[in-house]
Amino acid sequence: MNLRPGARPLAVFFLGSILASAACGGPPTPSPIEGEPICPDFEVGASRAHMRGSLRFPVTLTVREGKEPITRTTLTGRRSKDDPPSRILLSDQDAEYEIEWAQCENERAPRTHVVGREAKHAAEYACGHATVYKTDKLVTRKGDAASRTVHFAAPPKVECWESELPPTPPPPAPPAVPEQTPPDAGTDTDAGAAPVDAGATPADAGIKATDAGAPRDGGAGGVAKPRRAGAADAGTTPPGP
Repeated sequence: MNLRPGARPLAVFFLGSILASAACGGPPTPSPIEGEPICPDFEVGASRAHMRGSLRFPVTLTVREGKEPITRTTLTGRRSKDDPPSRILLSDQDAEYEIEWAQCENERAPRTHVVGREAKHAAEYACGHATVYKTDKLVTRKGDAASRTVHFAAPPKVECWESELPPTPPPPAPPAVPEQTPPDAGTDTDAGAAPVDAGATPADAGIKATDAGAPRDGGAGGVAKPRRAGAADAGTTPPGP
């Protein structure tokens, strides 16, 4: 093929670009991170301010090719199961990477649910010293998107921010029950009258005992028997003529 002067260097450049793309794979593509913790939104204070859910201690993910880091991200957890997973950029190629997981030493301050002007000007989160707690290997294959999926490794501290509300006041006390009036004390006095009536029985019995002595008077309707002659003088010497 005949090339005019000046065209050969340009053709060599394009050919070199095509060969480099074939050797290194396609451009970086978003690769998902599966299994990231879910930290739901929460409320704080008496006003019940609505805050965005997040891990108390975020996790950093570093991807290395050999000893050279090629990408790094900080993970704070998903707010709900419907949120899309976090992603990192990896090239579509045959490669082997080292995945390094580390947890930040600083807590991430809670943020309001509504991003206002103050939130935009707030200081960015500073992770501080991140302690590595696990390393994994990731082998990717060109044209296989599933091979570029990263699986989240749980950190030592998996706590999410939770609601902190003032204690609920106790329920009002029930109304006082009025005291019941005690029964009339005179009722006991009336009840004691029964033994007095019952005492009449011995008196009546005494009358019967008295009546029972009537037979000593003759035993016939209370009429005295006639005295026998001489009965009263028995044993007495009669007087002389």
